[in-house]
Amino acid sequence: MENEFDELQNKWQKGKKDIENNTETINETLAAITTKKNSSVQFHYGNIAVLSVTLIGIAAFFYFLAPVQEILSRIGVVLMLGGLLTRIVIECISVSKSKKIDVIDNVLKTTNNTIAFYKFRKQIHGPVTIIILALYTIGFYMITPEFSLYFSTWKMILIDVSYIIGAIIFISFIRKSIKKEIKTLLEIIELRNKMVEETETVSL
Repeated sequence: MENEFDELQNKWQKGKKDIENNTETINETLAAITTKKNSSVQFHYGNIAVLSVTLIGIAAFFYFLAPVQEILSRIGVVLMLGGLLTRIVIECISVSKSKKIDVIDNVLKTTNNTIAFYKFRKQIHGPVTIIILALYTIGFYMITPEFSLYFSTWKMILIDVSYIIGAIIFISFIRKSIKKEIKTLLEIIELRNKMVEETETVSL
């Protein structure tokens, strides 16, 4: 009888220890998810800041330094500024969506919201960003005919080449940022799945 009691006590202690270890793992995973989620939100804020400064700078340039007169040029300016403004709005929406994701609820219930947000960001980084860049580029080259009236051929070539170089650098930066964000989102999904498994283990 005493041996049976000792055996039950040992099983209880072992089970208790496993639960404590799983709980600790869950807490660590939850902290990791929160950190990565905050990093993702900071990424969006960074994009908003950079795009806002760019928008203000370009708007100031065309308002104070080079107020274009031709209708074609003005449409070009609208396309450039409109593209930047659209992307800023998208980043603000992303911040709102990201903040609505409840870390604990998603861990205990489902990862659907996180996966939906991941697909949303992939869509933004894919066709949406390409369209915005295309419209921005079209807008830029719609302005060049009027600029050519005030600048020499060599200066226009320099402006065009500078734009191409700047676009290449900007696209490279975007690609790097996209890879980093997508990697972070995938890690969050992986951690959430791990959290669900740990939670189910504790429940059992």
